[in-house]
Amino acid sequence: MSAGLFLPLLSAVGIALLSTAVHRRVRPQLSAALLTGAILGVVAAAVPTMAVLAFGFLVHLPYLGDGFEWCRLVLGFHASVNPWLGGAATVALSLGIIRAGRSVRAWRQHRCAESGAPALVDSDDWFAYSLPGPGGRVALSAGLIDALDGDELEVVLAHERGHAAHRHDRHLLVAELAAALVPPVEWLRRRLRFTLERWADEVAVTAIGGDRERVAFTLARVALGPGEAPRTVAAFNGLGVAARVDALLRPKPLRNEGIWSSTIGVGVMAVAVAAAVQAHHVVGLLVTLCSG
Repeated sequence: MSAGLFLPLLSAVGIALLSTAVHRRVRPQLSAALLTGAILGVVAAAVPTMAVLAFGFLVHLPYLGDGFEWCRLVLGFHASVNPWLGGAATVALSLGIIRAGRSVRAWRQHRCAESGAPALVDSDDWFAYSLPGPGGRVALSAGLIDALDGDELEVVLAHERGHAAHRHDRHLLVAELAAALVPPVEWLRRRLRFTLERWADEVAVTAIGGDRERVAFTLARVALGPGEAPRTVAAFNGLGVAARVDALLRPKPLRNEGIWSSTIGVGVMAVAVAAAVQAHHVVGLLVTLCSG
């Protein structure tokens, strides 16, 4: 088994580490793009690697492997895959596909294609989130509406409308599917979700005239209340409230954005090319399956 099989994955992990190292040193918009690119790079490298290992393992199994004899040439595996590695890849890929299906179903449950006034949720918990989909609707709990005054509700709505206007649900869906297929991507998903919340915080600041303290105070107050939004939506009281409040009250100067974005962008492109070269085995397999 060639060591080159893992080169795209190792390269993608390196780019992911670099992206997480700089994600708070650049604008949230740029950080979201870099993290999403890194997530896609890891998945593009990891999934074909697991598929090649899984099928390479299956074609050499006694009895079962006889039925896969036809695809041995397609995959290019003439030597046996380490059974522990191949078995783990087979299980991981199977479970990942199941988890990805569940993530899609959860996303569809909240998806809304129709625009309209904010939706009221009959709950005493405090939460607000933007519904995924092109409608751009916002959901607010009755408990949150009762607890906040008009100025605070304005901040919450501006934040959630920022999520909707920039279609952060797409970023979240990509991250959810990636974490389902490749569980170690969870640490990237959490950083992306934090970055999207930071992005919406800055949108809210602009929408209310630049009052950063008001946004920070509202965020801190809502975070102290009961309740939590669903995992698959962009919520006001999402991840990293303390860090988000600190960023609002003490914004740091942004430096070297062009250098970081160029470096990481080139790295993501290189990973994509390497993963595409590797994935030709999987493409060949699918062509053979579909043709017969």
